[in-house]
Amino acid sequence: MKKLTDTIPFYYGWLIVAVSFVTLGVAFGVWYSFSVFFVTIIKDFAWNRAATSSIFSLFIICHYLSAAVVGILIDHYGPRWLIPIGAFWLSGFLLLVSRSTTLVQFYLTYGLGAAIGVSFIGFVPHAAILPRWFIRRRGLAVGIAMSGIGIGMLLIPPLMEHIIQLHGWRIAYRVLALLVLLAIPLNIIFQRHSPEQIGTIADGIPSTDKDTNKGPKRELVILDHPWTETHWTTANAIKTRRFWLLASAFFFGPFAIQGTLLHAVTCLVDGGLSFSKAASIFGILGLCSSGGKIFIGFLADRWPREIANSIGMATASLGIIALLGVPFQPTIFPYLFAAGFGIGYGAAAPLFPSIAADLFQGPTFGRIFGLLSLFLGLGGASGAWVAGRIFDLTNSYHYAFILSIAALWLSCLSFWLAAPRRVQRILPIEQENSPEAQHHCTSR
Repeated sequence: MKKLTDTIPFYYGWLIVAVSFVTLGVAFGVWYSFSVFFVTIIKDFAWNRAATSSIFSLFIICHYLSAAVVGILIDHYGPRWLIPIGAFWLSGFLLLVSRSTTLVQFYLTYGLGAAIGVSFIGFVPHAAILPRWFIRRRGLAVGIAMSGIGIGMLLIPPLMEHIIQLHGWRIAYRVLALLVLLAIPLNIIFQRHSPEQIGTIADGIPSTDKDTNKGPKRELVILDHPWTETHWTTANAIKTRRFWLLASAFFFGPFAIQGTLLHAVTCLVDGGLSFSKAASIFGILGLCSSGGKIFIGFLADRWPREIANSIGMATASLGIIALLGVPFQPTIFPYLFAAGFGIGYGAAAPLFPSIAADLFQGPTFGRIFGLLSLFLGLGGASGAWVAGRIFDLTNSYHYAFILSIAALWLSCLSFWLAAPRRVQRILPIEQENSPEAQHHCTSR
């Protein structure tokens, strides 16, 4: 009987990347389209920005609280059926969102119900799955898959804005519910948990084949054997300094990212842009983030991941500065914001799971990453609410976005202190008997 890998002319892991790309595009199209709905919901219900932001804050908290459970379920049952179940759940709750009339109903349908659905099809399950399939090209593979987030941002929020203008936000949510169902057959047919499940190995190339390649090779070089040889579980991971440094990075990064993204469309409108123009800028930001995820993921396979992340944070900071300047130059600065922040924040999607996998990869990595994801949720929820609260108090996003820039660099500092570069790195192996080659390892 032929193995599944014998029926396709390329490594099956790249098909996993493609499925993840589409699924993440759908999941985060739901996530980031709220910034478009945010404007019209404020107008319809006359709620202040802190109250309306609290819907999204609850969404983020519930998303990552449930994602901790998703990490456990992924380790036990795999993604092939869990993701379709999550897509069906999400679609149902988006239909309920379209019927919401009170703040409490939005809390229950979007803040709680939709959040659980996105957690089953979004960042955490794919962050747990993808590192299993790749070692040497982990940053690039994760970056390509996560670039689906940016494509979702490019296509879905402007589509929702168009439908809102024509038919209202309730119809837009019903259309969004139908789009989510596309993830169900795709994952049932193609998704798999690990390369071993289909009779292959990570990267799809046995070590004996690698040795016959001509030219410089790039291999995983273990720099801290005692660390990598540890059987990591949530119980012993949380006792380490590196875990809590990752937790700090996972908190401050989303604090800045979600605080900026949720309020970006509203800030652009306040700066003089039309609603449709602001939505299109947000779509461009999504496209730029896709490029950033791939480019920075590529860099992270060649340079220490901390350097790649610092490049991303610096670029994102410049983007936020451009957003602050939109009222003074509404022609050019919106595009500089979209390019800078999009490319820069794109670093988070490939690098957060890659760095966590560098430090804690193992049979229970899904659980460890799920636990770390609680800090993603706390940070994102706090950033979204704090930015809205600061606006309500000062009638400006000025101080909120300065705080976001500071949070980006606190996240960056935490990654440097966690120092994954001192545990393992992908390095060129020029000579078979070089000192680094004698320490290299192609699997965990």
